[in-house]
Amino acid sequence: MLLTSLPADVLLHICGELFVSDILSLRQTCKLLESIGHERSVWNDALRIHVLCPGFPVPGLHGRPLASLSASELEGLTLRALRFRCNWTSPAPVCSRRVDIFPPTLSLSRARNLLVQFLPGRENRWLLTITLYDQQSAPRRYILQCWDVSVKEPMCVAVMTYWNLVGISVNSDPTNPAVIALSWRGPSKVINTSLYRINFTLDDPESSFIWIRQFPSNRYSIALDDSRLIVSDEDNNVRIINADTGQVQCELLVPLLFDDPTLRNEEHRCLAALIFEQYVLTFCKLWIHLYRIPSKDPSLVELSASDMKPPIPRLDPIAKYKWQWRIDSLVISPHRSHLNQRSAGSDFAPTFPSINILIRFDTWFPWPVNILHHFFLPSNPAFVPAETYASTDVSQLPYLFSSSPTDGPSMANSIPSPVRLFTPSDMVLGQYGTALWIDAQTDPNAPAQAGDHGQRIVGKMLSCPRSKPEHASEGADVDRVSPGFVESRYALDASQLAAAAADAQSPMMVFNLREQDEGWNRVALDEEEGRIAVGSVDGKVTLFEYIPE
Repeated sequence: MLLTSLPADVLLHICGELFVSDILSLRQTCKLLESIGHERSVWNDALRIHVLCPGFPVPGLHGRPLASLSASELEGLTLRALRFRCNWTSPAPVCSRRVDIFPPTLSLSRARNLLVQFLPGRENRWLLTITLYDQQSAPRRYILQCWDVSVKEPMCVAVMTYWNLVGISVNSDPTNPAVIALSWRGPSKVINTSLYRINFTLDDPESSFIWIRQFPSNRYSIALDDSRLIVSDEDNNVRIINADTGQVQCELLVPLLFDDPTLRNEEHRCLAALIFEQYVLTFCKLWIHLYRIPSKDPSLVELSASDMKPPIPRLDPIAKYKWQWRIDSLVISPHRSHLNQRSAGSDFAPTFPSINILIRFDTWFPWPVNILHHFFLPSNPAFVPAETYASTDVSQLPYLFSSSPTDGPSMANSIPSPVRLFTPSDMVLGQYGTALWIDAQTDPNAPAQAGDHGQRIVGKMLSCPRSKPEHASEGADVDRVSPGFVESRYALDASQLAAAAADAQSPMMVFNLREQDEGWNRVALDEEEGRIAVGSVDGKVTLFEYIPE
């Protein structure tokens, strides 16, 4: 029986079982198969099966529903996504575009890049940079700029000058009008935070940063999630501020050293935090704390007496986990569920996702360790949100849901990453599994050791554990070397072992390197559009793109 004699619905089903390259080859054989190969359903299935289900980013999709796209658009997105994925995960990705962005020049001032970050959402068009200008016998000056990087030559659409800046947080929610929170020190050394939105369409960049409101705050700005600003101070307690009202919603307490509130325990200093509904995870120098915040914001409670203020809840952690070693630097990212992308290619994610953690541990030396550790914090699959919470039942927690260390973070990858004393380094995690960092150029004779000079931009696709780690009993077999529990090989079958081995052998991606200069100090990542932005100690920002033309 000839293939062309089969009914059209059977041919469409066959195309759904083929690789994309086979579909392209098949439609070159005859006019009938060429017509079938251009059907919208063929490329709708191809995009879902070969791109969305494996969890690959789709450059150019920009959150549009697949139902609104034509057959040619679906085909173009599929081919572009697969070519990009092939280039992105290769040992030496090929850069298709490179452009330098230079900061304004101020006389008698030294420029240094303080922040480089892509604004989430908004079609992945905007890059935010903050440049510090240090001038002798003059206050430090900070220039904030927002760039449109979707055009051939990046264009500055917003610029603002600031003084006495002590904290910066970019809003993780692109739907909230407040784009950035800037914490600054006033004349009386009181810390205040100002919220700004950006009008991306104004012709005058100096008028595009628009002030929204200002309120008292703390020195360390940790995160801005929608209308909740997470801050901390020298006491290491974390405070959640309602950015709409400027009132403190709650205070997250940390254990005191010898029950003395005057002693500041550095191991409880918060480095990052995540909020999921009524739960907050704080990631500290030596601890992970889980808190449950009140369902009602006390700043919004109506009181009978207008001069009274509602009491601020002071909350103790309901669960905690302690690392074996102190942390030098840490980045976190909720794990994007690949299965949940099948429905519409949307940004839907579970309410309590598992969390990727990338850590560089500290040492007793003036430099951190030459290894990056990837940990995976699982969520509780049996957790059901409820109005009430029983403090004695840890199984009701979304994270750290038992006293067993195996329900804490498990180590998934250990990555060599050499650093040198005084050489800048930085790292970032993408929601599609890319870990990206700046470290020292390696020694040609010892790839795991730092060379005498030079820097590189390196990445690796992270894999998550495929099974729950097993807890070894106390004895000779207990792992006392690893910084956390590792995935047990005895819990995997043969196919899972093969997949785990493939993940462990996945190549590191060297995106760029410099043999002599050591000026890179900040890195930003846009996985969806294949962009990397790197800041320098002289204020210059370099933009790299890796989507094949």
